[in-house]
Amino acid sequence: MRLFAGWLYALGLVATLGGVIVWVSNIPDIPDEDDLVWKRGYLIGILLDYDYDGLHIVNMRLRGEETLYTYHSIYPSYVSVRDRIGIYRDVEVLVDETAETAGAETVRMWGVIEHDPYDEGISVSFDEIRAEVTQTERSWQRVALVVLAAGLSAILAGFAIRRAVPYVPKDPTA
Repeated sequence: MRLFAGWLYALGLVATLGGVIVWVSNIPDIPDEDDLVWKRGYLIGILLDYDYDGLHIVNMRLRGEETLYTYHSIYPSYVSVRDRIGIYRDVEVLVDETAETAGAETVRMWGVIEHDPYDEGISVSFDEIRAEVTQTERSWQRVALVVLAAGLSAILAGFAIRRAVPYVPKDPTA
């Protein structure tokens, strides 16, 4: 029984560490709206790609710009942006001013407006993106809390078993 308590300690420690890692890695990284600026340009290229963690992204390039502007699949209206946004259209993208001035090769978009002369253009606001990203990250943090609680419960159960079952040394000569 005491061996089982040792396994509970080990599993509880692993679950607790896993819960902490999931919690910390899913803190929403959203800039303040005051740090964002609208950048307007003529869309000349769209590239569908994967991010380092398998996340689908749409890369957009504006005329006269070396920077790629990325729109992630966790954002609202991703399919509309991916499938319906028109190349050779006038678009506005909301980007982080500090990343833009730092000369980053790719800059994350926090809003997009397409000015389509023929149809209603695509428009995704910062508030929509912030709500979606926050909801996704918070749901992962709730999962982390459940895993953390299970890990701490396993450690507590292991401690209770170790206290309840006394250690009886065996006679080595027997």
